[in-house]
Amino acid sequence: MRRVDPGSSRKGRVRIDEECLELDAASAREASLLRSWIGRVNGTAYAQPYLIEGPPGHFRLYVGAAAERVRTARGIV
Repeated sequence: MRRVDPGSSRKGRVRIDEECLELDAASAREASLLRSWIGRVNGTAYAQPYLIEGPPGHFRLYVGAAAERVRTARGIV
């Protein structure tokens, strides 16, 4: 994921929030790559990190206590 200039035609961006890292895919290829990571990152053996998508093309990566809160809120133990 690359940081993109505001004047660019690409819309990809990375934003750091208090509880997560937000990623907006700049292309269908990047979105597909991030979707493929969801199964790898969200293994049942680990409470964190936790990667989710929603809305399409917008991903959030949670770690630490935030990951545990989000997993619990979604009914994932």
